[in-house]
Amino acid sequence: MPGLFAIKRLLLITIVSGAACVFASAPSTSDPVTSLPVYPGVTDPDPLPKASVCRKAMQGDFYMVMGQKVDVVVNWYAKHLAGFRNYHAITDHRSQDTFFNSDGTQEVTVTGNPNSTEVFSISYGRFQPGLSEPERASFNTGKQVCR
Repeated sequence: MPGLFAIKRLLLITIVSGAACVFASAPSTSDPVTSLPVYPGVTDPDPLPKASVCRKAMQGDFYMVMGQKVDVVVNWYAKHLAGFRNYHAITDHRSQDTFFNSDGTQEVTVTGNPNSTEVFSISYGRFQPGLSEPERASFNTGKQVCR
């Protein structure tokens, strides 16, 4: 029956096309600027304006987060960012946990809501050249040290 074959072929094409659309629109599991892993369920990054920190070029992405606990998200990044060091600070009543790689060229910051245990945002940054150790240690303290 040629009609049945045509229907099966059309159905197969529809299924394959639908699957391709689903995979094409699936959220990324890595940040587009840094290629670092993104916390599960966090999507739709907003690009940060290009800036400089201690005369070093920075570009990055910003993700809004709702309903996640800071300690859970920070622990997830501690497990998924091998070789990164966590720098903790409280700035304007917000927790700031910033993970830097060893050469200071990549960072991820988990920012809490003011006076809360919930996450406000996660940001990713790339620095060229990388930040020095004192610059990394003071990055989210509100008292940036430049060397």
